[in-house]
Amino acid sequence: MSDGTKTKIVITKEELRDPKIDEAIDRQRSYDPGAIQPTEKKSAFRLIYATWFYLALAGAVGAFAAWALIEPSFEDAIFVTGRVEEVRPDAVPLTFRGTVHEIRGAIRVAGITTYTIPERTKIIAPQEPSGRRHLSLGELKPGQVVKVMGVAAPDSSSLIALVIRQEDGAAPSTTNASVWALNARQIFFGFLLLPCVAALVGLMVGAVEGIICRTFARAAWCGAIGLIAGLLGGALSALGAGLVFGLIGVLGGDTIDPTSSGPAFLLLMFRRSLAWTIAGMAMGLGQGFALKSSKLKFNGFVGGMVGGLLGGLLFDPLDLLLSNHELMQGAELSRAVGLTIIGATVGLMIGLTDLLTRDAWLKVTKGPLRGKEFSFNRTPIRMGSSPKNEIYLFKDIKIEPVHAEINKLRDTFDLADLDSSAGTFVNGLRIRRHRLADGDLIRIGDYELVYSTREKARR
Repeated sequence: MSDGTKTKIVITKEELRDPKIDEAIDRQRSYDPGAIQPTEKKSAFRLIYATWFYLALAGAVGAFAAWALIEPSFEDAIFVTGRVEEVRPDAVPLTFRGTVHEIRGAIRVAGITTYTIPERTKIIAPQEPSGRRHLSLGELKPGQVVKVMGVAAPDSSSLIALVIRQEDGAAPSTTNASVWALNARQIFFGFLLLPCVAALVGLMVGAVEGIICRTFARAAWCGAIGLIAGLLGGALSALGAGLVFGLIGVLGGDTIDPTSSGPAFLLLMFRRSLAWTIAGMAMGLGQGFALKSSKLKFNGFVGGMVGGLLGGLLFDPLDLLLSNHELMQGAELSRAVGLTIIGATVGLMIGLTDLLTRDAWLKVTKGPLRGKEFSFNRTPIRMGSSPKNEIYLFKDIKIEPVHAEINKLRDTFDLADLDSSAGTFVNGLRIRRHRLADGDLIRIGDYELVYSTREKARR
């Protein structure tokens, strides 16, 4: 019987530090799943684990690597350097037709006849204190050293000059050159550029998911498939792009200098974006083929196509902004920037397509992969400490090699513990099998993952 006095409860510091208190609080919270919140702070955002970010970064790295590989051998035009052997201001070609421009005047340099287009071909004198000066063809004299940038005439026997620039006498001369050979080399490396970019972007985009998740065998496999898909797709698109370039260029009526007028430049942008759209389709297919996932194939196809389109549209404006044909330089920088943007855009759009089309996913809120999201692109989805799993939970000795598994059950997903010793917990309760609902907090070892769906109204 109580005597009416109140008993004072004393809690020591040692009792507050007892881990059993935390366990009791977790157990109490487990009775109200809606009260459980992810352990991740809302302000915490690990950018490197955002799918759209690392795919964009991977695409940019792949495209830049392709540029670095091809650039030493790539030429925007045909370049010839040598002493002027002959100047004919009134010469007109008799062996070819097919250009809308009036061609009049020619010089002979390094054994190659080079025709000029009045008011289009730029003839540039050396740098002077007053600035760079434009010359007329008649001001060139035999014996002067010049550098010619031009395109092959339709019969590949002579050049049509875009720029003729006077050089000093020490400039190295082109020897044993033929227009046909120079043009063939330019076409070959120009053709090689598209497949090389597509292949290396496909390699990086295919491999980066495995690299981020430490599943290096999967990274190697997906990267190899991405490399092959990009190479084949890029080669096919290069063939198609060449035909489209030629056809639309002829219809556009300006096949020599597409930057000479607004309509011609817009046609060039259209041709370029169409070519990169086709190439982009193949850049993102590697992971889908490697993992036999229709969803990943769709994401890679759509994301790559849109990324190629946007990147292709930006390529020529960047080239126009960064290049300086009068100086015969700057195209290397514009290609590096333009191709890197194309690769980054392809990767970004693949990541955004995944975000927009996924129905369910897991986000790691505690553990080494905190911030990483795993979309449900195919089932079963195995989780464990083995790198062969779809979700590799490394650096945790409490996790079994194959610890748990997620399977599709009609329009929902089912999580099953695979007889693990440490157990699988959902909202603080140990489970053997559990039908997942939006917001469920899954704990495996020291990892915590939140299950999310697009249908939040079912919560």
